[in-house]
Amino acid sequence: MRLPAPTARLLHRFATPVCGHPVIAAATAAVLVAVLSLTVLLAGDRSAQPQAANVSRNFRACLLVSPAGATDARLSQASWQGMQDAARSGGVNAQRFPTPTIDAKAALPYFNGAVQHHCELIVTVGTGMRPATEAAARANPHQEFVIVGAGSARPHVSAIAAPDDTAKEQAGKELADRVSAFITARS
Repeated sequence: MRLPAPTARLLHRFATPVCGHPVIAAATAAVLVAVLSLTVLLAGDRSAQPQAANVSRNFRACLLVSPAGATDARLSQASWQGMQDAARSGGVNAQRFPTPTIDAKAALPYFNGAVQHHCELIVTVGTGMRPATEAAARANPHQEFVIVGAGSARPHVSAIAAPDDTAKEQAGKELADRVSAFITARS
């Protein structure tokens, strides 16, 4: 088998010791292999690398989820889906925080935690969370709140009406769309 002329010359050059020293020839070959390897690695396919984005300036919406087993679980699921839909636009960060109680006084530290996380909109769900949301609105007068499935007369507390039958899949989708549109309009 005959090698192409350029390859044969290259192999012959490295087979012949440079300046008569086999150690220098070996070191030169090692450096050449290292340079070629780094070139291939650094100039490789960039499409497979993960892309980073700065999301720190995005509008932040936070859902405070009532305790497990709450009667508003379907509303919470649909609300969270709507928040995720709004986040897909790229301009919204959606976060979810558990609240182990709906008691207004006991839940206030959880609301304050969401405020400290710079949530621009705090979303709560159901009539059970209304007293806690209103107490948090009194304690944080510059914070915007929205209650899904319940109304409020407090300033800076909005309401998103829940469809009549949230047990049906279409009603859940309709509520998710309402929540997404509400958040998108504010971001």
